[in-house]
Amino acid sequence: MAVTLPTCPYPNDYQVLLRDFGGVLTPFLGGPEQRINRIGTRFGLRVVLPSMDAGEGQTYIARLLQGRSQTVILPFPIFDLETTGTGTPLVRTDTAGGSTIPLKGMTVGYPIKEGQFFHVVHSGQRYIYMATAATTVNGSGNADLPIFPILRTGLTTNDVVNFETPMIEGFVSPGDDLSWQIGLDNGREIAFSVMEIA
Repeated sequence: MAVTLPTCPYPNDYQVLLRDFGGVLTPFLGGPEQRINRIGTRFGLRVVLPSMDAGEGQTYIARLLQGRSQTVILPFPIFDLETTGTGTPLVRTDTAGGSTIPLKGMTVGYPIKEGQFFHVVHSGQRYIYMATAATTVNGSGNADLPIFPILRTGLTTNDVVNFETPMIEGFVSPGDDLSWQIGLDNGREIAFSVMEIA
């Protein structure tokens, strides 16, 4: 079961990360380069929190430590973007892969913006994606939304899609040390990263 990180205090700073499993093949004899896209490209966040008192800090640290062995959930930043009124977005049909998500249940005329982030829940796991083209929901509440990266798992009809409060789910600082500072005033200074697991 995923651990939800506290939403207070709100982070001072975010850095969005991209782990790209594709690559470019460069022929050693000077031929044209080729881009190879591989399934698995995913997002992460590097987060810096404001100084916290001992009580707040210990709660945050306890949850971060749990996030070394089980996934954590925290909001993905979408500042200054109006995302309410989407309706009840769901996946419209089973989708095995590709770079488009078929949606249903949305508010007619809702404008999905190019660069807008959202998450899809499949088999209890959240996956962050970004819309790669402005798309307006049609008169039936449907849309075929182009996305980045390509789908990392097959989707099932009625999987939940969330544009209003996208959440990232992953492990805390995978492959790196997790550390925090304790000041002379007993305050806690915490910075960490979360990378999606799939």
